[in-house]
Amino acid sequence: DEFKSGHVKGSVNIPLDQIGKQIAKFKGKTNIVVFCRSGMRSSQAKSILEQNGFTNVTNGGTWNSIDQLLNN
Repeated sequence: DEFKSGHVKGSVNIPLDQIGKQIAKFKGKTNIVVFCRSGMRSSQAKSILEQNGFTNVTNGGTWNSIDQLLNN
């Protein structure tokens, strides 16, 4: 529901509780930017990815902040 209420165009919705199960989707990505509505889950998502060996993860905070950066 949160993703439907607003998101960055072209972004992929992977709920926080699914990240560990979907690690394979991140392999081979040059840069990974995680974000959410409030910025709290994105911080947790970054930690999960880093615990799984990813070093190319940026916490973008809120999806609204990322959307503004891309559209300015």
